[in-house]
Amino acid sequence: MKRKFCIIICLLLSLYTYSQQRVIDATDSIPVSTASIFDFDGNVVGYTLADGTLSEIPETAYPITIRCLGYEPLVIAEPKDTVWQMKQCFYDMPELVVVPVDRDVLKQTFYIRKYFCLSNTTDTVTYFVEQMAYRYIPARKGAKTGVSSSIHTSSNRCYSMYKVEDIDSVAYEENSDSYLLTTILTLSDKEIRAHKSFKADSTGYYEKVGKSGVSLVQKQSSGVFTNTEDRLAEKKGHSLSPWPLKAIGMTVEINQLYTTQAFRANNTDTYLPKDLMEASVVMEAEGRGKYLRKALKSQVPVTVRLMLEVYVVDRDFLTKEEAKEESANKTSKMDFVIPSNIPSVNDATRRLIERAKDKAKK
Repeated sequence: MKRKFCIIICLLLSLYTYSQQRVIDATDSIPVSTASIFDFDGNVVGYTLADGTLSEIPETAYPITIRCLGYEPLVIAEPKDTVWQMKQCFYDMPELVVVPVDRDVLKQTFYIRKYFCLSNTTDTVTYFVEQMAYRYIPARKGAKTGVSSSIHTSSNRCYSMYKVEDIDSVAYEENSDSYLLTTILTLSDKEIRAHKSFKADSTGYYEKVGKSGVSLVQKQSSGVFTNTEDRLAEKKGHSLSPWPLKAIGMTVEINQLYTTQAFRANNTDTYLPKDLMEASVVMEAEGRGKYLRKALKSQVPVTVRLMLEVYVVDRDFLTKEEAKEESANKTSKMDFVIPSNIPSVNDATRRLIERAKDKAKK
């Protein structure tokens, strides 16, 4: 009886230690929230909560890697009762100083990394996708583009790993038309208003509370302004099931969805889409659609997790006519432009890339 009691106590202490892991900013000690957590295989297995604590991560997932916009990736070898610090690391682009008077359209070109994972209690399907994409937005406040401001994918390459039942395989493909590879990212083409307490030469932090918790976090540090939105904060039950996905057998119930955009801090309280430097999306959902469940040969819903990293790599001013003509011609593929000053991929992702490419050569 005494031995059983000791075992129970040890288990409780183990859970307590596990629950105390927390991540903060190494510069200002503010909690790092909505960061994605990757296991040793490169699967997205969780995220950090509003107070910086880690969501439920099993010990079998370690060593884990934590990624978040504006920070160097953090590798944690094993669960510890401690506070981890993440170092700031913002991507930078030259500032747009002069906007040509006769050109109302700004074409932004993006390099995108997509980490996508389907999982159940025993199996996983992991995708790492690189994309080149673009969008057309107003070059100045009040300007009209004459074309859609949606993000369009030009080139993609996908590395996938299947660990389902007794199968352990990888694959590599380029410029696939698969729905999975299309850009589900949406970035606002509207201006963002910073809280009145922010100034260009200062640091600051602001939270806005919605129906289901914190709906908006604005932060300014190291000359960079970030705007993080909980896209479900005003939704009933903090969830969303997009009807277009239902129509193609990919029904999902999204329960976590955060978007973050980073800009160089300025002397005004307004940030325009043209000044965007980088962005990220973090999503967690329950996959109920037949095609999502089919990937894991699962009879029950699967967990869907996604992280997108978006970097602006080029900007070009166009006239409305040039934008319309270019937008109509979607046949050409962009060459990949990977900035040298962005965080590298996780070791597990690098292994997946190498393994998939080696297989493709055979």
